[in-house]
Amino acid sequence: MPRSEHTPRRDKRRRPYSSTSKGARSVPHKKPFIVAVLLALVFYVSIIALVTTAIAFIFVSPELKKTAAKVLVGCLVLLAGSWLCSYIKRKGALCPLCRSTPYLDNMAHKHELALRLKPLNYGTTAIISTALKLGWICMYCGTAYNLRKKSKQL
Repeated sequence: MPRSEHTPRRDKRRRPYSSTSKGARSVPHKKPFIVAVLLALVFYVSIIALVTTAIAFIFVSPELKKTAAKVLVGCLVLLAGSWLCSYIKRKGALCPLCRSTPYLDNMAHKHELALRLKPLNYGTTAIISTALKLGWICMYCGTAYNLRKKSKQL
């Protein structure tokens, strides 16, 4: 039976590989990506520590205000240091195919296959994906990468 104009056609776009599928690419040098993700996770944990300390500072008794203030300042220093280290390492982890920064989101046009969790940006989604599944999809070239696959170059 010939295809009529009422028959739905399949979408012509190629479907993205998930970062855990066989079609995902390997990464030749994994260390920059692992270090960048670990430092980003330390940064996120320091944000949680700062918020928790700020709430504790508000509700603590007046006798403990001085100690709580010291802890709050320590958390601010930890937050600033972890952000700086995380930013430098995330900027150094480049996509092997398109040479962009998959863990830092900028104003460049995103690929149509790029994935994003709605309240977060593309870079944070890539960090979370790498931390949970050891793989990510580059937001600029749409290529899936898997850190568990062995590189053929080695």
